[in-house]
Amino acid sequence: MAELKQIVARNLSQLRKEHQLTQIQLAELIHYSDKAVSKWERGESLPDLVVLKQLADYYHVSLDALVCEEGPHALPAAACHTEDPEETLAVQEPKPYTTKNRIVIAGMAIVLVWLIATTIFVILDILAPNLQYPPFMFVYAIPLTVIIWLVFNSIWFNRRVNYLIISLLVWTTLGTLFVTFWAYRPWQLFIIGIPAQVIIWLWSRLRSGKTVKKEKISHS
Repeated sequence: MAELKQIVARNLSQLRKEHQLTQIQLAELIHYSDKAVSKWERGESLPDLVVLKQLADYYHVSLDALVCEEGPHALPAAACHTEDPEETLAVQEPKPYTTKNRIVIAGMAIVLVWLIATTIFVILDILAPNLQYPPFMFVYAIPLTVIIWLVFNSIWFNRRVNYLIISLLVWTTLGTLFVTFWAYRPWQLFIIGIPAQVIIWLWSRLRSGKTVKKEKISHS
């Protein structure tokens, strides 16, 4: 097994370099972390069969070529390839029930935040009824909710939405701080959000090598 891992690692590394991809770019294409790609190419672990098939189709080699000791080009390419390698390499569309389950799990995590906030509010209201700050538990739950949304969206859903979620996180956090220090009316806090929003917008304009490559192809 160790020898097989090294063979696959060597072939994957060779093919990636031949296609002028960095480990980070490849990781973005297959929606894995660059650490996972690095482990594959060091022979510390093997990608699953589905990923191997996607990589083989993208590199225009047979699946057997990835485990060939003589190198990935020692065997003829598979007879059938998808017409668009980018589409082949894209993550397979999740089944409807999988998507539904993911939405339910994310929703449960968000509701859990509000359950905890409500529990703390009830306990404080019972034990210290004269305390005037228990309602703030619900204010603090807002940015926490956005954080949970950001985490699950990064894992399972459209990552392009992350820029919107991060913007929402910035403004809800500033709003929470404003309410917390309401006695001082610290409206200046919202000034911080302006450059932060500009940074997020500029960040969203960054393009990966894959995006640039697609634009060149579309204009050629």
